Amino acid sequence: MLKIAKEGNQFKVELFQVNRLNTLFSELVREQLLALIREPGVEVVFNLEEVRFIDSAGFDVLVEITERSKEFGSQFKLCNITDDVRELIILLELEGKFHICSCENTREKILLVLD
Repeated sequence: MLKIAKEGNQFKVELFQVNRLNTLFSELVREQLLALIREPGVEVVFNLEEVRFIDSAGFDVLVEITERSKEFGSQFKLCNITDDVRELIILLELEGKFHICSCENTREKILLVLD
């Protein structure tokens, strides 16, 4: 479900072969992201470049991971958000909930693909 690349203490994460974060697999994504943020000092950057839609279950996961990362002493960031997803974030009034950045593509540096 996720492509994960590691560089130092940073994990770069992308969805694998899907362009939606929805109820069908949000729980699996939650578990995989939670496993990454548990280590203090780790930075997890979730690249949403290919994601066109996130439903309420997907946003619940992103909010939870953002909040839990602070508890664990790690960081969770969203990067390369599409206009479609940015619009959903604004409509749901979640602008202040996430740390949003831009990042390079990780396709050449894949560490692990979790299904």
